[in-house]
Amino acid sequence: MDPRIQSRRIDVMRAKGRRRLRVLLLGVTIVSLGIGGYFLSKSSLFDVDEVVIDGVSGELKEEVMKVAGIPKGIPLLEVNGSASSRRIEEISWIKEARVSRSFGGTVTIRVSTRNPVAAFENEDGWLVVDIEGRVLQKKEILPYSLVPIEGEIGNPTEGEWVPEQVIPLIQVAGTISPELSGDLSSIKGNDQIELLLFGGGKILFGDSTEVEAKVVAAETILTQVDQSSVLHIDVRAPLTPVLCRDLSCSYPST
Repeated sequence: MDPRIQSRRIDVMRAKGRRRLRVLLLGVTIVSLGIGGYFLSKSSLFDVDEVVIDGVSGELKEEVMKVAGIPKGIPLLEVNGSASSRRIEEISWIKEARVSRSFGGTVTIRVSTRNPVAAFENEDGWLVVDIEGRVLQKKEILPYSLVPIEGEIGNPTEGEWVPEQVIPLIQVAGTISPELSGDLSSIKGNDQIELLLFGGGKILFGDSTEVEAKVVAAETILTQVDQSSVLHIDVRAPLTPVLCRDLSCSYPST
């Protein structure tokens, strides 16, 4: 055999051997890194050292911590943020929860809360709800700052939702200012909403459109008149509100 051809064959075989060796070494390196990374993730260097709750305090903070179910000492990679968020959002007062991890060993839970805007009376007392109609809590006595809504909603438990048909009433209650709510004894109605005044009169609110404009119109009139003789204030057309003090212009209650 020609020595040149034999030399070329030897070079080719050596090159193939070097390629196989490189592939083998790369495989061993990847496996080693994977195994090392796994055991490193299980080491105390990547454990949960602290759980921080932002957005709430007191008893609610303690409840969030308990429901989150993230004990100290577990590996950070085993923290299921999505599952913890879902559990936290089942708490009646919690609107949203977000869980983040830091490889310094800290898990941060940021939550936003729901605000009470109205209350419904039922056989157990008062059901406090937020503007979306979620029942936040049950109270024996009507909270001072909340306007009662007249309507049948059954007996939902904390964290459940009131019937859809009363949502417009709740949205009106959540829009009115503290100044106006102080003049109201209750809110009632279905398609046509009425705001009942402590003096015996009422505000004809109409449907749940143009809520903010109607509230401004009602507030403007109430601050300028003697409420004792008001039969109704019609703000169904908020740009042209009507004040009625005589039975001839009054409307029957809905």
